[in-house]
Amino acid sequence: MYHAGFTIVELLVVIAVVGILASVILGSLRDARDSGLETKVKSELVVLGKRANVEESSSFTFDVVCGSNGIPQSTKISDIITSIERFSPFPVVCNSDVEAYAASGAMSSTTFWCVDSEGHSKSIPNQLELGVEYVCPQ
Repeated sequence: MYHAGFTIVELLVVIAVVGILASVILGSLRDARDSGLETKVKSELVVLGKRANVEESSSFTFDVVCGSNGIPQSTKISDIITSIERFSPFPVVCNSDVEAYAASGAMSSTTFWCVDSEGHSKSIPNQLELGVEYVCPQ
């Protein structure tokens, strides 16, 4: 008598194929998420740099970028930093004084993006030191 259905071997082969496909798809999704995070951090920090120049031109000081020397931080810049920190694995480091500013955000646990008042916008290996660095490291 003949019974229609799958054998154990056939079921195991199907399960193995589905498992392999799932691992390939999940790896691609992880790569896409990481790439999206990098793009988000870079673009938001570039916007922060442009906004910093606008704020400085109206207040005549870069103190408004990070809120230093008793001058409060610009709410628009604060909103940009908050947006970055929703996705970034580390907080944004923002340093400013009257004549300069620098800000960096994490794209991963080992790669950071930096913008500064000299017009630099680049990848750096380490986060800026809070209150110490006012230019992206060379």
